[in-house]
Amino acid sequence: MPGRMKERVDERQAREIDLDFKSLPNVHDPYPLYRWLREHEPVHWSGSLNAWVVTRYADVLDIFEQPLKFSSDRFRKVDDKYASRRPAVLAVGEILADWLVFRDPPDHTRLRSLLQKSFTPTQLAKSRERIQATVDVLLNAVAARGEMDFIRDVAFPLPATVIAVLLGAPTADIERIKQWSDRLAAYLGGSVGGRDNFTEAREGVARLADYFRDLLRERQRRSDDDLMSLMLRAEDDGERLSHEEVVANCVLLLFAGHETTTNLLGNGLFHLLRNPDQADLLTRNPQLAEDAVEEFLRYDGPVPATIKIATEEVDWHGRTIRRGDMVLPFMSSANRDPKQFPEPDKLDVRRAPNRNVAFAYGIHFCLGAPLARLEGQVTFETLLRRLPGLALRSPQPRWKPMIFLRGLEALDLTWDIGGTR
Repeated sequence: MPGRMKERVDERQAREIDLDFKSLPNVHDPYPLYRWLREHEPVHWSGSLNAWVVTRYADVLDIFEQPLKFSSDRFRKVDDKYASRRPAVLAVGEILADWLVFRDPPDHTRLRSLLQKSFTPTQLAKSRERIQATVDVLLNAVAARGEMDFIRDVAFPLPATVIAVLLGAPTADIERIKQWSDRLAAYLGGSVGGRDNFTEAREGVARLADYFRDLLRERQRRSDDDLMSLMLRAEDDGERLSHEEVVANCVLLLFAGHETTTNLLGNGLFHLLRNPDQADLLTRNPQLAEDAVEEFLRYDGPVPATIKIATEEVDWHGRTIRRGDMVLPFMSSANRDPKQFPEPDKLDVRRAPNRNVAFAYGIHFCLGAPLARLEGQVTFETLLRRLPGLALRSPQPRWKPMIFLRGLEALDLTWDIGGTR
């Protein structure tokens, strides 16, 4: 097709599809939009997001492989002239700027090296027993009822309890921690509900930071084997984490440790039960739990995209990205790219290989990924073993109105109480 005619066809198709990422139909089901962009505009300027959207698997990997060209530091930006002066933004940035995920080398290298010392195979092995015991307690509380809201009764309290205990926070504080964390989620998740995301995030992050400062003072008096104590003791070539870096990254681990894992559990179970052949296969073959979790991450992951900042001008797929522009690699779109995954819109718990990028890639690969995967494996294996006849009460999902976090507000389930264990 001659170039000019093809351009006219693409323009007509663009008018026929809703390209607004903030429209509720696209929030509820963004995958048709991802597909169109991969095929027609792999580097797309989104006016509603004020950013470049990148949707193909190979291109998303390119971004993650070039951390100096595509900076993770959304708060310092490229230089001061790109940074917001809004008080609420500055207040949120004061804490979040010390998060590992928002730092570039060499600061990122130093922080990750020190934080990695707290995430050892020994710590992960200890977590398995705690995860299994917590899942069993949560299911014991609902098994005889024959029904539950999986998000409220399992998917939230499980990872929240696990990460709180790991950090050394009392489980009695989980409910108020959740309230503060929800305020932060409105900003980090890109809430489209008309909320003042930064003002809410400022209050939430301030409360969380104060909470962990108090906990830090306790750990200075009485050290333990929790993650906060390990962070305080961590040393690498004479380098140590500052107290504010410990506090900031405790907030990060608390937030990411429960918010994303809750979404992994809810999204995964929702799609599994919508595909009864796959649910039956996993029930009969619990050893597939590890592969199943990878497929849930690929199929409808908890973090659709992340934010990068271009540090130089980049010409890409016929577009010019300017220095200082936001660039959004959409991992959830990359994970449905047919050039990487055969039959990408099909859920297959035996899929192999499965090199999904749900936890990002490269130097910013998620530090807590092994823990989230382990929580998923234990949860799905236990659910299918203990709750026979598990089914959706309603096939209509209720998605949170967010762009950068994807999860269900509720997931109502039923099962056969006669065969529960």
